[in-house]
Amino acid sequence: MAHKITECLCVYNLIPVTINPRSYVPVYQQLADILRNQIRSGDLAPGTDLPGEFKLAEQYAVGREAARKALAVLRSEGLVATRRGEGSYVRTPRERQRIELGAADKVTIRMPTPAERVELDIDEGVALVVLARRGTEEKLLPSDEVVITGKREAQKG
Repeated sequence: MAHKITECLCVYNLIPVTINPRSYVPVYQQLADILRNQIRSGDLAPGTDLPGEFKLAEQYAVGREAARKALAVLRSEGLVATRRGEGSYVRTPRERQRIELGAADKVTIRMPTPAERVELDIDEGVALVVLARRGTEEKLLPSDEVVITGKREAQKG
């Protein structure tokens, strides 16, 4: 079976984009890269509705599973949100809080409960960061709103 490189004109900006099924980069990742670039360049502005899985698959000549995985990647990065029954759309970028970890701090990343999603206004697919610092209560933060850094201590040798 011969594989062909699929080239199509993106309906948003009419720039040819290619997906190569023979590439070492999975097809879903190639599609996520294309959509991510369109979001970051402003071609897909915040609030823009994205085509559904079937339309994306048809438009880029990929399988529906590849379209589903591409949207999941973008959701996990906080670029896209999906509402049941409404489809996916480009999220408005949120301000990110920088958190510097100390040696005794503990960070856990997990998916939020339905109650936590409502309470913290977390979109579906966005993980929850649980920050535990000595002597304080655990802090719950949406993963798309934080950047975690830590100091590296030089080892004496």
